[in-house]
Amino acid sequence: MLKLSSVFSDWMLLQRDTADNLVWGFSDKNSNVKVAIIDSGTGDKIFEADTESDKDGYFEVSLDSFEAGGDYKLIVSSGLENFTYNHIAFGDIFICGGQSNMELPLNRTLERYEEELKEVDDKNIRFFHVPEKYNFHHTEDMIESGKWEYAKCPQLLDFGALAFFTAAELRKREDVPIGIYNTSIGGTPIKSWISEETMRTLGLHLDEFLECQNDEYVSETIERELKEDSEWRETADKAFDLPLDACPKGTVNMPGFFEDIPELEGKVMAIYMHKDVEIPESFVNQDCKLYLGALIDSDKTYLNGQLVGETGYLYPPRIYRLSPGTLKAGINHIDIRLLVFRDQGGFMPGMNYKIKASDGQEVSLEGKWAYEIVKDMPYLPNLTFFSYKATGVYNGMIYPLRKQKNRGILFYQGESNVDDYKTYKEEFEACINDWRRLWNTPELPFIFVQIASWCEGRREFGDKRAYLTEEQRKCTELPKTAMIQAYDLGEYNDLHPTNKKELGRRMALAVEDLVYGKCNYIPGPEAIEIKWGAFREDEGNIVVEVLFSEDLILSHGLGVIVDDKRDEENIRGFYYIKDGKRFDAEAKLIGSDKVLVKIPDTAEALSYAWSDSCLEANLYSKDILPVVPFYASRGSNL
Repeated sequence: MLKLSSVFSDWMLLQRDTADNLVWGFSDKNSNVKVAIIDSGTGDKIFEADTESDKDGYFEVSLDSFEAGGDYKLIVSSGLENFTYNHIAFGDIFICGGQSNMELPLNRTLERYEEELKEVDDKNIRFFHVPEKYNFHHTEDMIESGKWEYAKCPQLLDFGALAFFTAAELRKREDVPIGIYNTSIGGTPIKSWISEETMRTLGLHLDEFLECQNDEYVSETIERELKEDSEWRETADKAFDLPLDACPKGTVNMPGFFEDIPELEGKVMAIYMHKDVEIPESFVNQDCKLYLGALIDSDKTYLNGQLVGETGYLYPPRIYRLSPGTLKAGINHIDIRLLVFRDQGGFMPGMNYKIKASDGQEVSLEGKWAYEIVKDMPYLPNLTFFSYKATGVYNGMIYPLRKQKNRGILFYQGESNVDDYKTYKEEFEACINDWRRLWNTPELPFIFVQIASWCEGRREFGDKRAYLTEEQRKCTELPKTAMIQAYDLGEYNDLHPTNKKELGRRMALAVEDLVYGKCNYIPGPEAIEIKWGAFREDEGNIVVEVLFSEDLILSHGLGVIVDDKRDEENIRGFYYIKDGKRFDAEAKLIGSDKVLVKIPDTAEALSYAWSDSCLEANLYSKDILPVVPFYASRGSNL
């Protein structure tokens, strides 16, 4: 019996310049195991070692130190069994973790990067996607499935977008192969990624963890909820086949939320939406795309009676490809079978609703849509995702990687902790220390992303996310950590912004500092001094002087949007607070690192980019890094 973790596969990348790489696994107890590395080009054997497995069958062999590069065969044999792994190379390895914005695959970014990605063919960028697995009883020894892939379409499209763009930037800067283990799972809170020992020390989530140790409870919950969810959807789907004559009818505007329509407000339902659209003859023989923004919650979309796309939940933007001949010249009929699971349904504002031909012609789908409510439905609760529970995926996905040498951690998580930000710093620092202990590297570089702007498609002010991002910033008090700002790269109506290439550039800059020691990374200019009432502007107003840590520039067009227009002339993002409400503050740049802000004498506080969605903020460093958000009460000096 010879068994190795799935991390050993064709195209595996191992950490360069270290004698600590292990080839390990299980064989028959007290059996002889041989490990060899052969140069694929010459056939020369360049490494060979023998070892004996212990009484439990475990064996390990330390490899010699190898320089970056190579095309090798790794052969592991015991008795009559042997495994041969081809195209093994050495480079720099990084562990990626977090939730959906780290997991988000490149195929969700094709509107932005499709042509660029078609050209990628690089065997020196390699990825291993760690399969989702949780365990509430014990840590797992090895990864049971998965394989290494290199960067080439179409397999490239399943890679995490941020991980890929970070790897590509590092590959360009360092000229060494880059390997990524991606462990991220959408929706996971920070408690999922900490050890049982740490969780017990913190005294947090223990009741939840103990409950999840009851296998019967876990399996019964999964089975029951999946059955309820399936039955709910089946009942709703069948309603669309019933006569529509007696259904409540009306019209809605696309885009817009149903909460603005009394007949639809707060309804959980199956609702049929339809519209006739006139299509020019020039569209008929082209590849086209049908854009339906983001529909809340689930849709099946038909064009002239033909199913052209479906999405089972809220978040993904609906972009359905139409092959030549799907459209016809003249009137085309679009039907949407929409399911609203809970709270409010609708068409997410600020997104694309159109049909676009490959030659660039467009037909708008905005405006009036007819509807029929085919069935009122009971509220559909969210499923219980046990990967979200305390410690489970640490045991099942992080611990099994402990023997894989790497240069650092790249992390993007926090969206699921917005409502309980008060314990986030404590839990996230515990997570960082857990992972460093696991790899026995007290100052293993840990580089993490500050969550991006998002306000559920609504423009009204909210600041819950700002408090969470501030707790994230405080975690840089730990040594060898760096925070990557992303608030300016967010989208107010999409939890999963697609500008991951710029985010990858910023992350690579931090790696250049913490891993390679080639620069001094800072997340962006910080306000370091505030002088309240530097002078009185006029009756009832004062001027506040804000000094920053480095030179500033105004805007660069990444995410500076105010009322759907870019403001490239005026400083935006400063606000004053009065009577608990937020108001725009007029500001101007004087000198290279100082801003004067005009506010009422009665203002209670001053802030910059301190909100759920602060895309209007437009001050940057000369390296195109955004100013760090702050909130300062009247009279305070940060």
